[in-house]
Amino acid sequence: MTGNYFDGSAHAVAQAGHVEGGIHFYAPSRPAEHPPRQVPQPTRSYTNNERQLRAITEAVRFAESGDEAPRVVVVRGPVGGGKSETAFRWVAEHGGEFAGRFYARLSGTDGESGAESEALREFLIAVGYTAAEIPATVQGRSNFFRSWSSGKNVVVVVDDAVTAAQVRWFLPGEGRSVVLVTEAGPLGALRQREKAAFVELDPLSPESSRLLLRRILPADDPRPESEPENVDALVDRCEGSTLALCVAGALLADRPQRPVDWLVRELAREDRRLAVLSRDESLSMTAVLNTAVDRLDERARLLYAAFGQHPGSGDVGVPAFVAALGEGEDDVRDGLDRLVDARLVQEGAQGRFFVDGLVRAHARRLGADPAVRAGFLRFYLDMALPAGNAVMPQRGWLERIWPDLDLTGSVSAPEAWLEAERANLRAVAGLLREDGDAEVCRLAVALWPFHERAKHLDDMDAVNEHAVAVADHGHPFAAGLALVQRGFAFRHRGEWDKAAELFARAERIAHEQELPDLRATAVESLGIARREQGDREASRELLRRNLDMAAEIDDQRRTALAKMHLGAVEHPEAAVALLDEAIEGFRSLSKPDVHNEHKSLLWRGIRSVELHRLEQANTDLRAALRHMTEENRQFEIAQIHHALGVRAVAAGAQAEAREHLELAESIHRSWGFLDQAERILAELGELRSE
Repeated sequence: MTGNYFDGSAHAVAQAGHVEGGIHFYAPSRPAEHPPRQVPQPTRSYTNNERQLRAITEAVRFAESGDEAPRVVVVRGPVGGGKSETAFRWVAEHGGEFAGRFYARLSGTDGESGAESEALREFLIAVGYTAAEIPATVQGRSNFFRSWSSGKNVVVVVDDAVTAAQVRWFLPGEGRSVVLVTEAGPLGALRQREKAAFVELDPLSPESSRLLLRRILPADDPRPESEPENVDALVDRCEGSTLALCVAGALLADRPQRPVDWLVRELAREDRRLAVLSRDESLSMTAVLNTAVDRLDERARLLYAAFGQHPGSGDVGVPAFVAALGEGEDDVRDGLDRLVDARLVQEGAQGRFFVDGLVRAHARRLGADPAVRAGFLRFYLDMALPAGNAVMPQRGWLERIWPDLDLTGSVSAPEAWLEAERANLRAVAGLLREDGDAEVCRLAVALWPFHERAKHLDDMDAVNEHAVAVADHGHPFAAGLALVQRGFAFRHRGEWDKAAELFARAERIAHEQELPDLRATAVESLGIARREQGDREASRELLRRNLDMAAEIDDQRRTALAKMHLGAVEHPEAAVALLDEAIEGFRSLSKPDVHNEHKSLLWRGIRSVELHRLEQANTDLRAALRHMTEENRQFEIAQIHHALGVRAVAAGAQAEAREHLELAESIHRSWGFLDQAERILAELGELRSE
């Protein structure tokens, strides 16, 4: 490469006048052979909104030179007005201009469903990242997508967004990219920083409504021509709503022998009249949905009503319906197919079905069935307890608090199942809290290892908060443990004072109830929080107490953990001796604790650097790095690179030190551990100034 000219091929190219330290590319290990094509095709019956399509094209136009920030366009309009179809149509007409087409469906939820994180995961899978390469946090996934898309021109459709914050997770990097957003909540905040343009959809005109019905019906259907007045009456009843017209058209298409005035009369019945004639689009939609549901067979109607009883965001797998309704899998699938055909339910990937918020609210109006609701809750509990326990079976708290609990059931891939059902499990926890059901305590204990491993901190916080609220009334052991578990969410966020308050509350409960193992756990957690807060003396005192308690309890794994944690803060010589004993303790368990053995190697490597035993430190840290990489434990991987950087500084290898510290900072930032990233950035600044 000479004269600012590159000739040839390469996996990645960086152009810079001066580079200090390492450059790290986070490209997929196996880039996809074909560009992603996730955006659905518009229906063949798409009608109207040509003016809006032109407005979108004008809004996303880039000048020949200048601002390369992604263009954001928000499509807004009434419920059922065709916002999604307009976005799909624009992408279908202009998709050839883009290197990738990405689609995120948020279902009109406010960010608690985890839909943003899951959609970003699908984006990254589509461009070639393996599951092991993808960060666990939504912040990390957003960073990866922005990094991958920088310099490219892609189009992203964000469907049913409620808040501007949701949209921002999906913004691509610099480049001639376009983000189309369909609005399900006020998104005016995108005007300022993102300079978003807003395109308003109009209700369908009578002419466009008739054309839409004509396109939905078979080409040889004679009714539009033979019953023009009834078609006009039906159009009038639908009041320009695209969804209402689509459902009405589907009903007519499914009953070709019936005249159009049959449906007009159905919508004009006295018990529907107010809804049909009202200008309130939601009431008009209710009438159309009621009519569609009345035409379902008994099984399909039962399934439709079950969507209204289901916890979570309306994204449901077939096994949940089978368990809640007591129906066979084939019968459930047949009923769901009828709902899909009726355009009331949409089918997603991997056998999951979902409804939007409007349909879900309508389904709830069909009446609550306590048995179905209870069936859903029982299904998620029966699956989640053994699945969560399988993530860290040696933890032991479930058996300790509930010795008669049956944990023999399982799913084939527990962590994958827990990830897929995250939003539903969080909703289940909320419902159990509303019921005052102590099952939420078991659920919180079972889910904690999964939340901690994947750093799902918001879920960890919410589920354990629900457990504390219920356990405070007569379940002190569960309350204390839930306080400790919730404290870890604050600890990982860097909110150490809040974490310490929860750990201290847990210790008081354990002391009052004479629960020595829980008390030791609370003291240990508080000691770790003080260590991360930088108060090493207070941490040392607490963790020494914890080791004394562990010795009294006389549990080998607990004692090994206590030695590991104390070894992280004890004076260096004593620390290395403690860590030697911890490593041996983990190895000699009936089922060796390989993860904590290597975590102890990490700490022994850190303390060996302090003693200037640099070869021993390198050996320990490299062994820990190999194991944590195999487990994809990104937080620990970043810790190890940080430690290797500190070791390199002690060895006088400045370039190597910068490489490790930059990598550690980058991993922390990509995965959303921002406090840790800022600390390492400060260390890098000091290193560069020397």
